[in-house]
Order: sequence, then C-alpha cells, then structure tokens
Amino acid sequence: MQQGGPPMKVPPAASAGKSLTFCEKRAILTEIEKQVQQKWEDSKAFDIDPPKEGEEDNGKFLATFPYPYMNGSLHLGHAFSMLKAEFAVRYHRLQGKRAVFPFAFHCTGMPIQAAANKLKRECKKYGSPIPNFPCGTPKTFQITSEKLTLSWVPPTATGTTEVTGYDLLIKTDKDWSVHMSLKPEATIIDGKNYIVAELTDLEPKVKYTFKAVTKLADGSTTESKPSEQITLAQPGKGVNGRKKGKVKILAKTGALHQWDIMKGMGMSTEEIVKFTDTNKWLEYFPPQRMSELKKLGTCADFRRAFITTDVNPFYDSFVRWQFNKLKEGQFLDFGKRPTVYSELDQQACMDHDRAEGEGVGLTEYVCIKVKVVEPLPEVLKDIGKPVYLLCATLRPETMIGQSNCWILPEGEYGVFHRDDIAVVCTQRSARNMTFQRLDKGDEIKDYFGKLEKIKDVKGKELMGATLEAPRAPHKTVHLLPLLTIKMNMGTGIVTSVPADSPDDYAALMDLKTPEKRKFHGLEDSWVVPYLDPVPLIDVTIEGVPTTKCAEYLCNKLGVKSQKDSEKLQEAHDVAYKMSFYHGVMSAGPYKGQPVADAKVSAKDSMIAANEAFVYHDPAGHIVSRSGDECVAALIDQWYIKYGKDDWKKEVEAHIKDTLVTFKDATKEQFVEKVNWLKEWACSRSFGLGSKIPWDEQFLIESLSDSTIYMAYYTLAKFFHGESNLTGLEKSPYGIKPEDVNDAVFDHIFLNKEITAADSSIDQNVLKEMKREFEYWYPMDLRVSGKDLIPNHLTMSLYNHAAIWKGRPEMWPRAMYANGWVSVDNEKMSKSKGNFFSLERACGEFSADGTRFSCAYAGDSLEDANFEIPTANNAIKKLVQLLDFTTQFVSEKDKLRSSSENLFIDTWFDNEINRLATEANEFFKTMHYKEALRCAWFEFLGIKDTYYDILGNPLKAKRDLVEKWINFITVMMSVVTPHTCEQLWSIMGHTGTVMDAKFPTGVSDPVITDKGVYLEKVKKTLIDNSIKACKKKPVPNTCNLYLATKYPDWKLKVISILKDDYKSNDATFSKAVMKHFDAKTTTDADFKSKGAQVGKFASVIKSQVTAEGTKAFELTLPYDEVSLVKEHQGYLLSKIQPITTLNLFLSSDEGVPDVNSADNAAPGRPTVAFCAK
Repeated sequence: MQQGGPPMKVPPAASAGKSLTFCEKRAILTEIEKQVQQKWEDSKAFDIDPPKEGEEDNGKFLATFPYPYMNGSLHLGHAFSMLKAEFAVRYHRLQGKRAVFPFAFHCTGMPIQAAANKLKRECKKYGSPIPNFPCGTPKTFQITSEKLTLSWVPPTATGTTEVTGYDLLIKTDKDWSVHMSLKPEATIIDGKNYIVAELTDLEPKVKYTFKAVTKLADGSTTESKPSEQITLAQPGKGVNGRKKGKVKILAKTGALHQWDIMKGMGMSTEEIVKFTDTNKWLEYFPPQRMSELKKLGTCADFRRAFITTDVNPFYDSFVRWQFNKLKEGQFLDFGKRPTVYSELDQQACMDHDRAEGEGVGLTEYVCIKVKVVEPLPEVLKDIGKPVYLLCATLRPETMIGQSNCWILPEGEYGVFHRDDIAVVCTQRSARNMTFQRLDKGDEIKDYFGKLEKIKDVKGKELMGATLEAPRAPHKTVHLLPLLTIKMNMGTGIVTSVPADSPDDYAALMDLKTPEKRKFHGLEDSWVVPYLDPVPLIDVTIEGVPTTKCAEYLCNKLGVKSQKDSEKLQEAHDVAYKMSFYHGVMSAGPYKGQPVADAKVSAKDSMIAANEAFVYHDPAGHIVSRSGDECVAALIDQWYIKYGKDDWKKEVEAHIKDTLVTFKDATKEQFVEKVNWLKEWACSRSFGLGSKIPWDEQFLIESLSDSTIYMAYYTLAKFFHGESNLTGLEKSPYGIKPEDVNDAVFDHIFLNKEITAADSSIDQNVLKEMKREFEYWYPMDLRVSGKDLIPNHLTMSLYNHAAIWKGRPEMWPRAMYANGWVSVDNEKMSKSKGNFFSLERACGEFSADGTRFSCAYAGDSLEDANFEIPTANNAIKKLVQLLDFTTQFVSEKDKLRSSSENLFIDTWFDNEINRLATEANEFFKTMHYKEALRCAWFEFLGIKDTYYDILGNPLKAKRDLVEKWINFITVMMSVVTPHTCEQLWSIMGHTGTVMDAKFPTGVSDPVITDKGVYLEKVKKTLIDNSIKACKKKPVPNTCNLYLATKYPDWKLKVISILKDDYKSNDATFSKAVMKHFDAKTTTDADFKSKGAQVGKFASVIKSQVTAEGTKAFELTLPYDEVSLVKEHQGYLLSKIQPITTLNLFLSSDEGVPDVNSADNAAPGRPTVAFCAK
C-alpha cells in the first residue's frame, strides 16, 4: 500500500477564505490533479497483480474498453464510454478486490493506411513540407433575382508565399473568362474566414459556372474546382421558383486535406511530411493518447499497454495463434462471397474500414427480368436486341399479384449490354452488378467495374412501356410513375403488388382518377384494367381475415394518397410483418404454403427459369477510408462462419442465461444481432495488421483481430512492461519474440502440455504467465458504445465460444453498452465549436469536472448529454468541499463531542448510512447518474440541512461531520478521484483513498420519514407564510395544527377507499366516489359533514396516487408532536416576520381556527396566520 503524506500543495487562495473566481477554482483543481497524478505515477498505484503465495485475496475484477484507433486525438465521446469501465474498476477496488483496467491502442486496418496514402498524394500534388492548396469551390451564399453572392474558403496553405488576391472566373456556354478580381482579405462568417464576391450584372435564366483563382506573390496561381451551375432566382418566386425572398446558404468548408487535419493537431510543417510513413503514426499517436488518458486520471495499468499490427511481434503471434485455432475448429472458410467492397482499395471494406456507413450491411434482392415488348418506346427502338427492365424485389413470391411496374419519371437510367440482351436500371446498380459478375451472365470477368452502357434514358421516356412480367396474372402490364422511388436503393425500378403492398396500393389508387392519369400523360388502358388488386395471400389482421391486406390497412388507417408517408409506413410495417410471418399463399403454384416458405421456392424457381437472378446491394451509403463509395462485390476471401447453427446456439444461450448486460434493451439487441450476424470477411489485401498464417497474401481485418485480445492483456506485462508498446524493446522478463509461438499460447490459454523444446521461455516465467491468465480470466466487464453491439461485441462472444469451446466459464461475464454523447444537447461538431478533445475538456473543465459531467450525462442506450454547466458547477462545489474539509480539520476541536444526541444528529447519521447504501447499489449496477444523486447531490444536501437546523456550525457533532467527510471522500473517489485523494490526505489518512473500503451502514426508514416530515412542515410554513404576508394586516402569529389520529368519519372514508383500491388491482373504481356524495349517501356521519367528505376522499385518492398505499396509514410510527416541539424555534426562524409559532392538537377544545384544525391529519399539519 502507498504510504501517506501531507496534502498536495495548492494555491493559497484555496484556504484563504476569500472569494475566488471560477478560473481560480479551476486552477486549484488542475494543480491538485497534476500533483495527485504524479503521486499515482510514483507509487505505481494502478499496477495490479495477482496475490502472491499466502497473500490475502478478496477477489478480482478485470474490465476492458475497446482500444481506440490511433489516427487522431481522443475526445469526449471516448471519455464518456471509457469512464463507465473506469468507474467500475475504481468501485470494485473499493470493495477490496484486485481491480485492473488494462489499455491498448488499435492500429490495424485502413484508417492509418488511407490517411498516410492521402497525405502522400497531397505532398506529391501540392508540394511539401508546406503544400500550395487551391481555395474552396465557390458556393451560393445569397441569391435573388437581381444579385448573386458567392463565397469560398481561402486556401489553408500556399507554400512559402502569400496570397495577393483572387480572380473569379465565369463560364456560360463559352470558354472561361475573368469576371472580377478581389483583394485577399477574408470576411468572417460564423467564426470562419470566407472570400465573398457580389455579382449584380448577371442575366436571368442563364446557367453560370464559376471558379476561383488564387493569385500568389511569386506570380503563380491555383484554381478551385468549378461550381455547380447557378441561375438567378425568378422575380417574385425566389430560388427554384419555390418561395420569395433571399436564400442564404453558407458555403461549407468541405472535406479537409489530410495536411490540414495534421496541422490542426498542432504538428509542425516539418513533422507532418513524416506521416506519409505509416510507422510514424504508430510511433507518435499511442504515447500522446496515453498522456491524455493520464491527464484524465484514468486508472489504467499501462504495463499491459501495446499497439496492434505485425509491427508488434508479440501481438502478431497472438493473433496468428487465434486464427490457427479458428481454422482448426472449422470456424473459417474460403470462397466467393458477397461483400462490401472498395474499388479504390481493391478489397473488402468492413465496418472499421469505413469513413461512412459503419454497421451497414448488404441487402439480398431477387432481380426480376421484365421484358419490354412491342410497341417499344421510341428511345428503345434502336437498341437492336431484346430489352429487359431489372426490377429488384425482396418478395419474389408476390409476383403472382403484379399489376404494373414503377419507375421514377425524372430518374436517370441507363441501357446496358448483358450477353444477348439489353437491360435497363440505374447507373449505380449497373456498377454494383459488374462487381458481382452479373453484367455478363455467369461469365467471370478478369476485372471489376467496367460498364458497357448503350445509352442514357430518362424514366419518363419509358413511361407506359408494355411489359411481360414473369408470373404476373396479366399477359402484359405497363410501366407507371412512382415519385417515391429511391435511386440509391435496388435498381430504381420496382414491381407493383397492390394486394400486399400498401405503398403500391396507394400509388395505384392515386391513378384511379382521370385527372391524375392526364397529369402524368398516361393512357387509360395502361391503368384502368389493373385497378382491382389480385388476391394472393390469406392473412388475419386484428382478428379480421383478408386476402388484400394492403387495401384493408390503407382503409383502416385512413391513407388518402401516396403522400401520407407516416400512415403508409405504419401500414407497410404491419403488412410486412403479418403477411410474411403469418400469411399463407392463396393463389399460384405455392397455394397453401406459408409465405416465408413460398419466398424460397419462388426465388429458386425463377432463377432456374432464367426469369431472375440474385443481386446484392449495400443497404445504405458506405464510403471507404480512401473516399470512394463502396459496392457489393463477389470476391475470393477468407471469412468467419458466424451464424453457424451449433456455434450460434451456444453464444445465444450464454447471452440469455449468463451474460450480464445491465439493461434489458441491451440483451435484446445482443439476441437479435447474434442471429443477424453471418459470414464475415476477415481478410484484406493491404492495410496494417497481421497476416493470415497459412495464406500470407491476406491481412486479417481490424475487427477480426480484436475479439479476444482481452486475454492478451493478462500476458502483456511479460512482453511489454513500461514504455514498450511495440514489444521491440527488451522484455521485462527476458522473453524474445521468436520464443512466443502457438505452443506457448496453447499451454497458457488452453492448458496444453509444453516442453522445453517448444519454447525457450523460462519454465518459471511460463508458470507465472499461466497463473496470471488463470487469475484474471474470464473478463468481468466489457464496456462499449452501442454501435459495437452488431459487430465487435457480438464477435467477441462468438470468438470466446470458439477458442474456449466447451468452457463457458472463460467467456465474458458482463457487457455494458451506452448511447452516444452530445454536448449541451447538441451533437459534437468542430464547426459549432463544441467538439471537445480529451485535452481540451480537461483544460476547460479540469479532469474531475470532466469526469463528473460524464458520469452525470446518462447511463441508458439512449444518447447522453454532457452538460457544460454541470461540469462548471462541479468545479465550484469540489473546491467548496476542499475548503469545508480544511476548515473542519482546523476547527474540529471546537465542535461538539458529547455523547448526547439530538434528533438532528440521529437523522444526519441515519441519512449518511442510507445514502451510502443506495449509492453502493447504483455504483454496483453502473447507474452512475443515480449514484451521483445519492453520493453527491443529496449527500451535500443532508450536510447543509444539518448545519441549517443547528444554526451554529460549532454545534455540529465532530464525529458525525468527520464521518460525513470520510464517506463522501471514499464514495466520490470513483468519479472525482483527484479531489478525493486530496481530501483523504487533508483528513490525515495514510495511503491512497483507492484502498479504502466503500462505506456502508444501517439506516432506519422511520428516522428518514421523520426527516421528510420535518422538511414538509417547514415547506408548508414557508409557502403559507409568503401568501399570508401579502395580505393586510401583515400577520405576526402562526398557529400550527397537528393531528395524532383521524376522527371516526375520516377513518370510515379511508377504509372504503382502501377496500376499493385493493379489490380493483391497485386502482380506484369509478363508482367509489358515490359513497361520499352528501346528496345520495345514507351514512349519517357523511350527511352531517356534507361536502367535506368528498373533498377528503379526493385528497386521500391523490395522496395514494403520489405516495402509494402509505397514504392509507392511520397513524405515524413516530411522535410528530414531540418532533415539531423540538424544532419549534428552527421552524419559526424560517417564517420571518412571524414572531410567534403556536402548536395545537386538532382535538384540543377551543382551538382558534376550527376549520384548520379539522383539516389536519396525521403527518399532514395545517396552518393559520393572524395578527395579534
């Protein structure tokens, strides 16, 4: 244990008693933090090892957090999630356990490689070490019918020369020409620099394009990219004829150059160019991030820290061993599989390889080949071979109910070659198909991405085309307009099944009116014969059987047209769920089959008949780290067979029966995702990482090398130790990389025998390594953002079940997921100025202030909110606590020390114990916001109440105040450890607060109730005195009426209400109040009291709603009269200018105010004011 010492030295103002500014208070905390962190560093406070032989052991706790990626700074989002695990480690250490929090740094995959490549391209194109970048593209800032204002971003770097000005180039249908010249001075808009140009001499209805030329002092120039075409607004209509007035569109900065990003991190120009080498990233960022974590006070055992990739020979050996085990267990396979693919990188692009679209997978469509027949649309007459529309559907079994096909009138489509036919689809889907080898039938192409386009066509040019739709009930159908088609999904052409699809039904019904058909230029014969939906599925919805569920739901929900998007979405969701999962085919070759079975049969049959083929499409927009939009491709790859039945069942059982997830919603997501996760491409062609041991042309991708590395943490101190993240320095145990092989890991992790011939590692060291792993494993807690549930967290469970097959006791015990964090209810954004790196947060809010606000931000799967005022208030309150504690130590001999106990002493002690017990439970279950309520907000509150009632701080009982300080110090050390370490020293304790025991105590709920009662009486007096003192004459006397029991008639009311409540499952019946109606009741007591009875019953009902059955209690478990008498003077002091407070029992004869006395009840006194 660390030896004690004097408190940290802090600026004198901390205890000088003068009023401090906020900055001075923050400076006090940051100075304490520096000194405490040094104390921890010197004492190796976070280096936690298993017990030695004979040493006491109260259990262990291993918590981990996904190692962050090393291509930039850590930010508040990292801190928010990471601190959940760190708080847990600190809490479990206070339970007497050996609690360890290892940390590492992730470098595998594409992010670093892509950034280094991008920087290399920039240096080559624009020069180095200081590049000469062009300025931003001109964008519309303001536009009217008379004037256009453009703005663009100045260049971020111009080599070694200065900007002397700008030329704005303009182009219509002629060549570029200089339209105007501008000075180099920028205009500040929303805190950013822009060059602004006003143009008042443009012609209306003319399409203009602009470029900005940067002129430099050395005579050279650079050109921006050209703008989009811009036309002046029409007079009176505004932009695009939509609305009057000016339109303001702030020019965005756009994507930053990689050089700008590095410069923004504070790097020198000479240093930036070194980052074209990926190794520089691995050398530079991990130590920087470690420093940031230490500044936050992270209790990480950095002896166990490391970086990933094959640069680290020890971790490389571990990952290769893991994959050898997966291969031995037949959890891997090789072959062509549909995968998200980056054309630029020429390899698979999985979640952590992406700049956009993490978590987005592929959608499998059945692509129906719908033939266009005579009479051909004019635009297709010159094709020279049969033309087919490609319609992507998820429901091939419903093709027997087709009434038409849909196309987007203004959509841009293409006609493409496919063997001896031509196909029509979007350019995007055609590109996708080439990567799935679908553009030439089954022919295998030598390379991807080549499109053989015949021509471009607009959707409206194909409108009304006559079609032969496979399996349709009509010989021919027609191509009709649908305005809601999304061109970034499927093929941009869809089939229409109005009996089953609410969207199709609503769109077809829109065309029922002649006016609509005329508006779209449609002939009646294309629509009218097909308006009656063809029944195809029997399904019962809400007890109503139907064969046309779309029509039923649209009518039920009141869908009037295809513009009723919200109602249609609801109808769509219900129709799909009920039809697909509960429907039975009522027509066609699969009549009588469940719809889910018919789907498979229809798909197989249509593919076999060459009427359709399988087409995969990204389910959303996916952009690789290299910047290209990804496609779905069929590629040769190694993949992990997630979803394999027996494997999946084991993992699912572990999730349901064993895994602690803290929230039901988290468990539900795990169950869903373990069934959703399927074959996962785990191999890459380039990037950073470890090679697949038996096929070294491939690298292991970044999610697949990160699933069981928590086990590696247990051994990392043997390989790495202090300041040896790469493992290239000398091992603290003399272990050489070449000594670490599969046999070593088999022995340590899987209990297999090992001989001296298998490895040169000293046998005693091997024994210690094995003991280390067996002590720490399994992992007790894994914490992550909710975005990793579908991939990393679920994969971790799968891989633990594979490597430690049949040994569920080695699988993770608990996984905690949280939402993302915003700042003051706004998403973090550099453009808004609310993006907080970890370093900035610690600078602005101190480490403890940052930690406090992260703890208070929220603990659910919903997004959390880091509140800046909360962080700032924490700083103020922590300094106040330091001052209070310092003052206590200096004056404690003056405080009361007698054995005599006032009620307020008993109450204070009781509340200390109660809140500590509640806080303990909330910390245990990782409800940190609630833990703060108990351990901080209410804990401060009870101290303030104690001192307030005593009136004189020197009347406080010394041992109780000391107990209160010790309790809050230990409890809050979980969240604000620096301040609490200082408090621990101020109180004269030795060692570190981290080795204290979390405080507990026994509390009496009756004493708590007495305190609540006293506070309620005080509030009643204050609220009523404020009202009374507004009247004339101003009262000077308050009469407080107390009741120790209810009169008989009230007892009767309560009894009736209680019986009714009990017999109606904890609710009141509507008829119960009839008992108390003075006009109809036959009860003599109730008749004599008249309206009072109903009023009293209503009061009791409302109290039951607020307090539960406690409101039915007839007496209090304590003497409220004595309690009020003991604090009569205190209560009077709260209602000045009242000078007299009289106490009366409601049962007393001759009370001054009979009505007030009658209204008093046990625990609910009444008051009356008068002037005497």
